[in-house]
Amino acid sequence: MPTNLSIDIGNTAIKLAVINKTRIIFKDTHFEPITIENLKVQISQLFEIFNFAGAIVSSVRNDYEIVADIFSNFKQFEYLTHQTPVPIKNLYETPDTLGKDRLAAAVGATVLFPNQNVLIFDVGTALTVDFVNFRGEYLGGTISPGIQMRIRALHEFTQKLPLVKPQFETMQLFGTNTISAIEAGVKNGILYETEGYIRRFSEQYSDLHVIFTGGDLFFFEKNIKNSIFAEPDLIHIGLNRILEYNA
Repeated sequence: MPTNLSIDIGNTAIKLAVINKTRIIFKDTHFEPITIENLKVQISQLFEIFNFAGAIVSSVRNDYEIVADIFSNFKQFEYLTHQTPVPIKNLYETPDTLGKDRLAAAVGATVLFPNQNVLIFDVGTALTVDFVNFRGEYLGGTISPGIQMRIRALHEFTQKLPLVKPQFETMQLFGTNTISAIEAGVKNGILYETEGYIRRFSEQYSDLHVIFTGGDLFFFEKNIKNSIFAEPDLIHIGLNRILEYNA
């Protein structure tokens, strides 16, 4: 059965996934710097195992020529840009500034919940919230600091507040010292923010589905009181759908 290769190149990590329809059958993440030669070797090894039908790359870097050279022997290769045809209607006023990960996640949401209203939270370095309606129209979203960015901002933009390493296993309504007060403020604040979005969108849009993805997914999955759908591979699912759409 044909498989595809999806690669998401971010600022701090390169994530690879081998996909059969919507099922991830292999994935790998490189957090340390990886050379192009090493990436070539790994992709060549994976190609021998899976014999890919195609590949798609989403990258925050200006590396099209380098990446395209790696996939020169693939039958189909897509390098995601704002000009790449996608199976949703993008109504963002400045499509060239829309993050490719946000666009891919929006497409992935329509794969999991076709013809339905979907609110997508990507919880990582930043907290992004994006909305796709039942017509398959991407209407836009919001961007705010993620957990780690909020903690660093409190430390770097003040004279005395310490840099805290949050303990995600516990939740407190308030702190009894400066460290626990920062933890409680950041963790409760971002939870109230996300729950507020869910409540407001639910009031305006019927039969709303809520998807969470991203590096801090486990924290929200554990602590959000609303009913949510957790999908750590949402971006890969969306990239794969875009690849198939352009086949």
